[in-house]
Formats: sequence, structure tokens, C-alpha cells
Amino acid sequence: MTGFNLVHSHSFQIEILGVTDGSSPEYFCKVEGLNNALKMEPYLPGGANRPYYRSNACETTDLILTRPLVEGKTKMTVWCEEAIDKGIFKLTQAHILVLNKEGKILAQWKIEDVYPKGIAITSFQLDGQADPAIGETITIGYSRLVRTK
Repeated sequence: MTGFNLVHSHSFQIEILGVTDGSSPEYFCKVEGLNNALKMEPYLPGGANRPYYRSNACETTDLILTRPLVEGKTKMTVWCEEAIDKGIFKLTQAHILVLNKEGKILAQWKIEDVYPKGIAITSFQLDGQADPAIGETITIGYSRLVRTK
């Protein structure tokens, strides 16, 4: 395939408007939930014996961000905690960037109506068989996904 480049060394940066800024970028090792689909419903017009389908809504899944546990609280961690503990948040926008090892943006998505839904820490265990790293998972809800690059 000509003009197709595989990305072998990259990072994922998340920018949430009004939460993160350029002075403290937030990086993740895994980003899941970039799904945007039409919800379809069947209907039978008069006399038909086969259903037709029409869309009635657009559905997204939760965005799940995973990273190793970082020292101290990040701006995104504080944002999640305030939403969970105090119910304080407002809908905002976010950008997800895929960066190469030189920091060049390879792909970018804009997500709209972003709000925090949860924060979780992986289990603590010391076991010769398992990876001893401790991680953090942040779950974010959103209403629209648009690839911008």
C-alpha cells in the first residue's frame, strides 16, 4: 500500500479545555472508546413483510484513558475527583492527539460535551507472575467524536 505509514513509537496526549493546559500535558499509554455509531431501528411500512431500518440517534461509548500512576494529582485527576465528590463540572471539549517520537501530531480527534464519569486505580499486588506497575484509569463520557487530522 503506497503512502501508508505504520506508527511504531508514539504517545497519546489528551487536552481538555478549561482543565489541562500547555504547562502540564497529560499523556496516556492506552485510549479506548473512540466509537461513534448510528443507532438503528427497524420499521415495517404498511403491507411489508421485511423491515426497513432508519437511524434514530447517534451513540458514543465511554472514553477510557489508562496510564501508569503518576506522583501527585494531575489537573485531570482533580477534575474527576471534584465531579465525583462534589458534583462540580461543566461540559467541555477535548482533543486526543497521537504523537510520534519527535512530538509531531500524526492524528487528532475532537470530542464534544466531555464530562468525567470515574477514576480507578489498578489492584496493588506483588507477584512474580504479574506486572508490578500500578495504573490509573479515567473514564469520560462524551456526545460527539470528530477526527480533525
